[in-house]
Amino acid sequence: MRLMPGREEASMIEITAPGRPEAVRRRRCSLRRALVAMGIAVGAVLGGTLAAAPPESPRFPVPVRAWFQPQLLDTRPELYRGMNLITSLVDADVAEHWSESGVVTLKWAFGPQSEYSQGKSDYYRDQCAPFIGEEPFRFAGVGIDEWNPGGARFAEESRLAAEGYRAARDKWPDNLVVAWVTQPDETFLGLLADGTFDLAIIEGYTFIPDVGGLTLDGIRARIAAVERAGLLDRAIVCFGYVAAGADKEGRRMTEDDLARLVRAIHAEYPQMPGVAFYGHADGDPATPDLIATAERLGLECHPSRAKPAEEAAGEPDETTHR
Repeated sequence: MRLMPGREEASMIEITAPGRPEAVRRRRCSLRRALVAMGIAVGAVLGGTLAAAPPESPRFPVPVRAWFQPQLLDTRPELYRGMNLITSLVDADVAEHWSESGVVTLKWAFGPQSEYSQGKSDYYRDQCAPFIGEEPFRFAGVGIDEWNPGGARFAEESRLAAEGYRAARDKWPDNLVVAWVTQPDETFLGLLADGTFDLAIIEGYTFIPDVGGLTLDGIRARIAAVERAGLLDRAIVCFGYVAAGADKEGRRMTEDDLARLVRAIHAEYPQMPGVAFYGHADGDPATPDLIATAERLGLECHPSRAKPAEEAAGEPDETTHR
């Protein structure tokens, strides 16, 4: 089963920043959101393109419990009992199977790191087509991988990408579009504010084998720009890698580490509508237990509204898969 193509992780470095009082984190920022949306709308008109406004109700499931690369999906599907969104798939048959089970499935799409645009915004528009080739299955939308500012080409590619993604919103208005982001810059926040992107998934990886990862303050630093824009209810954090094996330096992700991180971010940013996890195929025998812990934390912090008490107690919810 193919979940997604390989990704470059070398740019992931540790970032630290001082924390801020919880009371400040929890403020609603509707005025700032309106100003961001107004600013991007004016810019879009001047540029000849105007994206649709965000929908009245989210296109993504609320609460959202997402996975990127759920590695044991074939062999241990029962582990993913709370998952209701799989991002960035490249296999229509896999997507159709899980869609029939009630899970929202998204197609993988290139972010502005692509080397194949040939200077054309249409390339990024077509990346958002909710189909793979001639396959008849229609994905619910796309997962854009990824928005990672930096590098000599990024300024021009992000401009082309923004234009293309807005054109895609016009062409496929019902698409659910989520975008992975390391550093939410002004262009990214504009795409989120005007409804081109439905959901930002902030990459909060504290364990990247043989590379390193963020600290908790590093995750907070990435959230800060979204918070200032008043868009916390359109953003979630992805934790990982969810893999129990140690890397070459002896680092590993433990159940306690994962629980501390997920609960801390949920407590500090309760406006966020869910959580995501990043799977990794390491073959370690303890990884299934770590996946199960991730699922328990997702259900604990973001229970389905229909029966929160049952889920919090560890009972399967309506998206249980066997």
